Amino acid sequence: MNRFFYLFGNLLGAISGRIGALFLGVIGLMLAALLIFAAFFLVGEPVAQENAPALAPGEMIVYLSPQLSSDDVQSLYLKIRDMPETRTINYRFTQELGFDQAGGLFIIQAVNSSAALSLQAVIDGMPGIMSIDSVTQAQKANISLSSALRLGLLAALILSVAGSLILARHAFSLLLDGFSSEIRLLRLAGTPERVLQPPVIALGVLCGIIAAIFLVVVVYLLHFLALSHPQATLRAACGLLLPGRVLMVSLVGSLIGIVLGGLIGLLGVSLTGRERFQIYS
Repeated sequence: MNRFFYLFGNLLGAISGRIGALFLGVIGLMLAALLIFAAFFLVGEPVAQENAPALAPGEMIVYLSPQLSSDDVQSLYLKIRDMPETRTINYRFTQELGFDQAGGLFIIQAVNSSAALSLQAVIDGMPGIMSIDSVTQAQKANISLSSALRLGLLAALILSVAGSLILARHAFSLLLDGFSSEIRLLRLAGTPERVLQPPVIALGVLCGIIAAIFLVVVVYLLHFLALSHPQATLRAACGLLLPGRVLMVSLVGSLIGIVLGGLIGLLGVSLTGRERFQIYS
């Protein structure tokens, strides 16, 4: 174990200048690949239910009875607006949104998804309320992504993964070239391959871990920004509004980053089989 840390420390110590820049490029391309993977699940519009509009989490549409007078509508408006669970409320005529039914409606945004549940229960019991549309679990799970965008993301994902592997091969080649004499001496001393290879693999895994950490930071920063501006986010990246989906993408993306780092490490190990690292009797 001490020999592992000794070799791994020497590899890290040799990463500077051009080699360091190459490994930063590898991490950057890995991060790009992970972010593109995340985009498959976070970017897109919600799929609305039949005869219902697409809504953001915490948003609801309250349909008012056409029998309500203007004073009744104003009274309901003020009552709902002053509730602590309400972030915003707007009145619209149903015809403005393309509905056939008569009367008006309130478009309400709650302060959060939990508050929306209690707010909906209170509003549902008010006189003059015909029905309420809100986000359902089924609607939350479905995100529409155009075929062109999906193909573009797939092409970008393939290019970024391929680029990271090509750049990693070049980076490991330069790094290991500086250790060619040490590797030959270790093999001459009878050091087994299971001692020489793990530090190289660990370096690749470390690159994957760093990329995964940046992925989690970026995704959660975007998640918090999306929660602050739900209406602006809904039509472009509604997946960012769903905490469960954000957590899933972060965990799976991190795992993929570590696996990709391991593959990069194995690519580095394959380079130690070249002639300059061998010993001959």
